[in-house]
Amino acid sequence: MKTVNDLFILEGMKKGIVLAGHRGLTRNVQFVNISDTPDVINFLAESHLLLTTGYAFKDDTEKFCELIKQMHDLNCSGIVIKISRFFHQLPPEVKLLADELAFPIIDLPTNHTLGEVSRHILNYLNDHEAEQLYYALHVQKEFSNMLIKGYSLSALLEQLGYLLARPALLLNHRGEKIAQSHDFLKESMKDIKQEILQKIKEDLLVAREGTTFSIPSREHQSVTTFPVHTKRQYQSMLVIFDSLTLPYPSSQMAIEQAGNVISFTIVKEQAIEENSRLLKNNFFADLIEMKIHSDEEIFSRSNYYGLQKSMESVCVVCTIDAQGDIYETLQLYEKKVGELHNSVYDQLEDEIIHENLEATLFTKGKYFAMILQFPKYSEGEINTVTQFVENIQANFEGDFTLSFGVSHSVPSLKEIPTAYHEAVEAILTGYEQHLKGFIKFYKTSDLEELLKSLPRKEIRALYVNTLKSLAYPKTNEELELVKTIHAFLDSQCEFSETSRKLFVHRNTVKYRIEKAEELLNCSLRDPTDSLAIRVALIIGSILKEEDEVSSQ
Repeated sequence: MKTVNDLFILEGMKKGIVLAGHRGLTRNVQFVNISDTPDVINFLAESHLLLTTGYAFKDDTEKFCELIKQMHDLNCSGIVIKISRFFHQLPPEVKLLADELAFPIIDLPTNHTLGEVSRHILNYLNDHEAEQLYYALHVQKEFSNMLIKGYSLSALLEQLGYLLARPALLLNHRGEKIAQSHDFLKESMKDIKQEILQKIKEDLLVAREGTTFSIPSREHQSVTTFPVHTKRQYQSMLVIFDSLTLPYPSSQMAIEQAGNVISFTIVKEQAIEENSRLLKNNFFADLIEMKIHSDEEIFSRSNYYGLQKSMESVCVVCTIDAQGDIYETLQLYEKKVGELHNSVYDQLEDEIIHENLEATLFTKGKYFAMILQFPKYSEGEINTVTQFVENIQANFEGDFTLSFGVSHSVPSLKEIPTAYHEAVEAILTGYEQHLKGFIKFYKTSDLEELLKSLPRKEIRALYVNTLKSLAYPKTNEELELVKTIHAFLDSQCEFSETSRKLFVHRNTVKYRIEKAEELLNCSLRDPTDSLAIRVALIIGSILKEEDEVSSQ
């Protein structure tokens, strides 16, 4: 049954002003009667609402009061009157009587006709679906006003729970609580809330799309999820307890309208979050590029973003493998690339939260950088990082693969730039090997790897200048000298050990070493000369290997 108070959501009644009898707004309304005749009481009955200009009693306040008493005795709904038409204001005697009897008198704006308002009210009273639509629009308007005024998500959920007379929850795409109505704070509802959260997390994909289910403790009551679309790849969820038995005129349409406004509120908060993310990434760029020179500033700003100076840090860099026609086509659409990067960011953030790691996620250019922190970084922590990255790859949802580079640990926040560059270097090494979907731990380059990275012209010049005629031996004697130098240096310049390795007499070794030192104009026992010869021999093996490959 509709009440007088329910009518204020209708066009024409929205700007109506209650002049008297506020306590009577709960009176029921079943029918509308339009009349300006003095004998209108003869055509009224219980729950009838009278629409009038007041012409019949414009000069007779006593008659006006008598009509109110008679309508009250009949248990009529109230009077809607165009007070400005024939009255300047409601007569004081009428107001006192209406307040005393809790009989509502409502002023109707002059820009609406009585017939127009009557039609709206009758449609509302007689059309079930129209009433639900009016109510849904009312909910939408109320929530939109709350959005404009900056109400929080908690306030929106509290209002929704009140309007629906049902407990309401707002969950993110992971099934974690964002906000709730006060009903779930009650002791009797705490266990039920946990059951609901558990049920949703068991099948997140279905819950995000919207579904109805029951829980063990309340099998006779339903729980329904409604998708709430945001800027994220996956929807948040509005959860309404016992939604299949909503009190009239509430409906799923009203819930959807409220959900739309809640969606806008979340998008607004996400925009603020993205701005904060931009500031965080700017700090990371400054840190990596060594633009922050004060230790105190490094520590304070790092701490603001969750990095602790008393822990060891490891950098895990992730990037999307840019391989295949799909990715190349995607590059033509900046928006699509942005959506892909946001999707990866969200999934990395989800994994960090799921694994409960001490980690902070940044982005720099095309790279996603996660700084993981541990009290001590040993074999167990290496396994933890490996498992964490493998889980990300296994759980990643998308048309592309992800590759990861992992740095060594660094003991200080000031050394995070080193860790970052190591992780990036590890990724580049993987791509040089034509890999994709890989996990590469940074490995410090040995001397041979460093020499291989130098221009061939320069290392050939170093090789020839150091070994002179022995660089490219032409006679058996020169070959034996080079072989003896190798063995002598490998034996820490011990003649006896070298002779055993070469199966020659000690004096033969001594003679050959003296001969080599004379040719090279150096002393193999001198640390500087010894290092130069060792480097030259390594270069020789690199050049020989490359010449053999090229000749095949």
